[in-house]
Amino acid sequence: MEEKLPSELPDVAIDRSSPVPFYFQLAELLEQEIATGRWDPGARVPSEPDLGDRYGLSRTTVRQALGRLEQRGLIERLKGQGTFVRRGRPGLWLLQSSEGFFQDEVDRLGRTVTSRVLRAERGTLPPWACRSLELPAGSVGATLERLRAVDGLVALYVVNHLVEGVADAALAVDNPNASLYGRLRDRAGITPHGGRRTLEAVAAEPWLADLLELKAGAPVAFIESVAWDAELRPFDCYRAWLRTDRTRIDIQAAAPAAAAAQPLAVSAEQSRTG
Repeated sequence: MEEKLPSELPDVAIDRSSPVPFYFQLAELLEQEIATGRWDPGARVPSEPDLGDRYGLSRTTVRQALGRLEQRGLIERLKGQGTFVRRGRPGLWLLQSSEGFFQDEVDRLGRTVTSRVLRAERGTLPPWACRSLELPAGSVGATLERLRAVDGLVALYVVNHLVEGVADAALAVDNPNASLYGRLRDRAGITPHGGRRTLEAVAAEPWLADLLELKAGAPVAFIESVAWDAELRPFDCYRAWLRTDRTRIDIQAAAPAAAAAQPLAVSAEQSRTG
């Protein structure tokens, strides 16, 4: 397979004024090459010196970026041969990912993800969403409620609440299976640059059990999230309930200093409010 050369790398500069760590920005750029198919499975990844020269980054920073991609199952390092785009697909959803729910499954894991839109409307946001989005109580925004399936099996029930400024883009659901964050990027110029997610194990109430095709009281993962734009302004928050028997969760651990540098962090909550 033809090796990618440094000249074929994304023609995008590292944003040195952004609060997002350089290694994370580089990892995101390289992931796009894999996600879009420009780098085929088995293709050789440019060397650390080539990447460093192209983006003006140290070997340590480049190594961190490649390490992130390796942890996510996107690349593999073969001793004495180099680094290559990994063949096959991992079975984990990385909770720290800045993409929306299941976007990894769609873009790089080769899994079939479908969605059924239960509600898409403009209206008054619930109190917890107003707090998460740093809006006054009673603010108006967009609500998108979906039931999502992986390979034909229901796996996730999620309700997003978004600020009024991106409501038109969020509610323009031409294709229910398309990425919400992809639509926000294309129609509103908004991309997630950070955020916060919390994870809690809960028992499925009867209404939720019916949606997720479970018995009432069955355990599910409850995830609450808020996403920030490039200026660290919240634009989207959601609450989601996940069947972990159909999609596992990968949570990366790090020392406090490293965790503080991650754009998306995960913490456990003892209780749920709102």
